Amino acid sequence: MARGNSGWPLKAQEDFLKRMGDLYTNGYSLLEALELMSIHFEAEKKRSLLDAIAELKKGYSVHQVLGGLGFNQDILSLLFFSQKHGNLAQAFCSGGALLERKRYYRDKIFSILRYPILLLFLVVIMLVFVQMVLLPQFHLLFSQMNISLSPVISVFFFLVVQIPIVLMGCVLGSFTVYLFYKLYEKRLNPSQKVDLLMKFPLVKTFLSLHYSHYFTQQLSSLLLSGLTINEAVAVFEQQPYHSFFHSKAKEFRNRLVEGEKLEKLVESEKVFVKGLDVVIVHGQKNGKLGQELEQYSKLLLVKMQEKSERLLGRIQPVLFLGIGFFLFVLYLCIFIPMFQLLGGL
Repeated sequence: MARGNSGWPLKAQEDFLKRMGDLYTNGYSLLEALELMSIHFEAEKKRSLLDAIAELKKGYSVHQVLGGLGFNQDILSLLFFSQKHGNLAQAFCSGGALLERKRYYRDKIFSILRYPILLLFLVVIMLVFVQMVLLPQFHLLFSQMNISLSPVISVFFFLVVQIPIVLMGCVLGSFTVYLFYKLYEKRLNPSQKVDLLMKFPLVKTFLSLHYSHYFTQQLSSLLLSGLTINEAVAVFEQQPYHSFFHSKAKEFRNRLVEGEKLEKLVESEKVFVKGLDVVIVHGQKNGKLGQELEQYSKLLLVKMQEKSERLLGRIQPVLFLGIGFFLFVLYLCIFIPMFQLLGGL
């Protein structure tokens, strides 16, 4: 299958999925919707869509075709599952909403970090200026006037010299840790990677919510389309876009065949949020497992968004406090020696 030269930008993917969802909901077939969409895109993307139409006519599935155009893996996963539960319009709409959320949080993080990073850059320039220009001048003046450095001034001078070294060490240390993690990660299977990430409290919270939402959202769609639990788990095993669920579904299916209950399997997995097994038991008792999982997936999405908003709201104040501390140290390093010099005259 032919592949595009580069992936579509996130905004272009979002617009495409939303429009496809609208057209598909209004009765257009997949090919008709793509042909209509190709009219509204610029030359390069128009060629991509025309190629996609040709690939679909050859028998390729929509997730394979969009994968060739470089679409987001989460979107391809949604479209894969839509083949099984038969609601392609919902998959397009859900995919558009998913990318809108991704873009919103990406833009918000950039907005939050933009000014602190600019201030931090200015602080670093000031630190370099103080260290290379002011400190040598102060030392020269103190030595010429035979004024000994007080312990307080010595501490501040020491901080000015050490802070850039500490910052550089933190950057290099973080890069080294990341590099070692990526090298170590390659040796791990999907379950081991998840187990490693779950050891970090903040990562654990969001990873658990994300995986639980993904699992309940797709499982509910499959069950509502008429599949049994065993058949739905088999679909998770067939999908190629989420390696953890691909490997975990094989284990689940074998244990289900041996007679274990789904709620027990879910309860034994640390990656799922607490309470998911209770929802499964309740849904099975009243015969509405698909509907209850669907509602629970929406609740998990709301929780994930609320926690993300709270976290983002705390990042900027912490950064500004840290930068304010640096500025305070710089202020003291400049003015305290001046006061001591005036006192020694």
